[in-house]
Amino acid sequence: MSIETGVGGPRLLAQGPIATVYAGRDPVTGNDFAVKMFPGSFDRETSAWLERERKALATVRSTRSVLQIDDVQSYPDGRSGIRREVCPGSLAGLLESGARLGVSDVLALGASIASALAAAHGADVLHGGVTPHNVLYRASGEFVLADFGVALRRRFPRDPMYAVEYTAPETLRDDTLSPASDLYGLGAVLYAALTGAPPFPRHTGQQPGERILQVLREPVAPIQDAGVPRELSGTILRLLAKEPADRPQDVASLARLFTKLRLPGGEVVTGDSLDAQSEEEDVDVEFDDFAEVHRSTAPVRAAPPAVPAPVQVVQAPPAGGRTLIREFSGPLKTERGIPRRPVALAGAGLLVAGIAVLPLVLGPAEVGGQAVPVAAAIPPPSPASAPAPDVKLALAPPQDQSDHVRLTWTAEGELDFVVIMAGERLETKQLVAHRQRGLDVPVDPARRYCFQLRATDGRHVYTTEPIPIRGARCNS
Repeated sequence: MSIETGVGGPRLLAQGPIATVYAGRDPVTGNDFAVKMFPGSFDRETSAWLERERKALATVRSTRSVLQIDDVQSYPDGRSGIRREVCPGSLAGLLESGARLGVSDVLALGASIASALAAAHGADVLHGGVTPHNVLYRASGEFVLADFGVALRRRFPRDPMYAVEYTAPETLRDDTLSPASDLYGLGAVLYAALTGAPPFPRHTGQQPGERILQVLREPVAPIQDAGVPRELSGTILRLLAKEPADRPQDVASLARLFTKLRLPGGEVVTGDSLDAQSEEEDVDVEFDDFAEVHRSTAPVRAAPPAVPAPVQVVQAPPAGGRTLIREFSGPLKTERGIPRRPVALAGAGLLVAGIAVLPLVLGPAEVGGQAVPVAAAIPPPSPASAPAPDVKLALAPPQDQSDHVRLTWTAEGELDFVVIMAGERLETKQLVAHRQRGLDVPVDPARRYCFQLRATDGRHVYTTEPIPIRGARCNS
């Protein structure tokens, strides 16, 4: 079936950096549907992986808050898409319109998302990116969770900074995706719905690295609204714990808790409820975290969702090794059949917050007078009251392997590391190593390079002298 079968051809609903969403109508049944189109085709591995996820989710179809993929389609122009139910709007659209959900609505939202996650995790399917963009609502007011699975996220990676405020610390640190990281997303979504802002909102002029360090290290501001039950605010903050093991482990119990608090006698102080969403023929649709789309401004009253029976949820995996240069190829590690998705870092990777990038160039005598371009500086952290400790940061001589360079270093204490790489007639790159103590860096066998190591403990910045290879001369 083609979306061109809709009356008057396909109707564009949303256009984003990755996916494009159209509305169509089945000429046989007359039912409307939505198709999310991707810029390329689903290769064999992606198609097989997606089909496994789709079949697993079909086993929990009775959980209405799981938005199912009804069909996978290929088109003559080489693109692929997925077909699913049309929903009037998303939580992101509501929040960006200035709407703020009352306590009762937030509890209904929490019960719906928690129910969906419990069912999916029980079927060995991760979500992989819970954000307000993929929390949708039906015309009936029911909240639903869309875009389960990691197959398409692997095939069409997002900008790593996209929705960083909803991303779990372990996902930012070492790419771990687990039921626990999904629960962090649930907590971040509920926090935003209740307060009107995500746990770590972006500030004007804030650099990407600063935002990452906030998620990794800074505590979440407590919810101060006196009208919010302590049990609700406390649960949200536990969901936002830095360590996966400190978050609630039984998501089905969370769904029951949210439902109980919403019932009479549940000691819920309800804020102003939202007006019911009116049903319209032509309504904007926002689908997922793959795209920034047209947003509906109409509020919605959420209906109490059905809560599934208790589900055995896969526990979060232990912290593993960290890899900087990530490729989307080869088998992925799994936990009970749930794949872990690597995250591609755009260019050389994300910047580490608080690590000011000073000019690091190859000496002009070595490159014919052309200085290597340098990255924009990141503001250093606020001055600390105590002197910086001696962490004994040391970068070992790089091991040149022609097509890559092996870097190793030593340091004392819990630090986050970044490698500054300046290459002959290349832009200076910042390679995030997080907390690992070594890195294999792909290089051009015909170019000269300089490497510098920097580290931060969140309060101080530590820097080594740059080290050259292949006769380069480094200035810092």
